[in-house]
Amino acid sequence: MKRIIIAFLLFAPLMSCEESKEDSEKGQLLFYTNSALINCPFKIELSLNGDKIGSIDASSVFSDTNCNCEDSSGIGLILTLKEGTFNYSANEVECTAINRINSWTGTVNVTKDSCTVVFLNIYP
Repeated sequence: MKRIIIAFLLFAPLMSCEESKEDSEKGQLLFYTNSALINCPFKIELSLNGDKIGSIDASSVFSDTNCNCEDSSGIGLILTLKEGTFNYSANEVECTAINRINSWTGTVNVTKDSCTVVFLNIYP
């Protein structure tokens, strides 16, 4: 029994290091939009690599001077992801006004320990 306890005590720190390493390979991705500037309720559905990840709705606030991951509440959708390259798509589903953009696609790189911002601009 003592050997099992000693083995656990020797290997337990190694297991926690693996979790820390995995967490340190993550970055943040923030999607935000200026759709609130029009007088129309909206909902933008977002996908990464073809998988639906969430949405931004009319309660989101556009602020071109205050858009960062540290203060993202109410701005849009923030995700914590393992670093890598992702294909995104966004589609406005509740308000389709004329002379503005209603869907977006692109590629984004998420870098560990950083914040990548994707701005979904409604104006062409």
